[in-house]
Amino acid sequence: MATALSAMNVGTHGISRLGLRATSAAVELTRAELHQLVWSRPMTEIAVQLGVRDQQIAQACDRHDIARPQPGHWQKLQYGKGVEIRPLSTESYAAEEPVVIAGREPFSRPGDNELAPETSRP
Repeated sequence: MATALSAMNVGTHGISRLGLRATSAAVELTRAELHQLVWSRPMTEIAVQLGVRDQQIAQACDRHDIARPQPGHWQKLQYGKGVEIRPLSTESYAAEEPVVIAGREPFSRPGDNELAPETSRP
């Protein structure tokens, strides 16, 4: 099951307004919505709210030709420095093209699984 984000509801704090929580479900949104999200707040915050890893968001951006903020972007904003916000390119993909980001897999330890191999020490 996928969670769709409406372009009208996504803003600086749009994720929390939507009540999204970390789940194992996939998240589906358009390229335009993902672009707006990654330029509105740090990917680590977005990842926590969507229940995915920030690396998954970065990989989805790279796969779908979505520009991401450069390192130091959020610190520059915090200290009032000027930053460049790169527009969404529509040369390779349409803005409304769907992007699916898989949710987190449930965490399990080897002791939780009866089929896990036993380790022996010499």
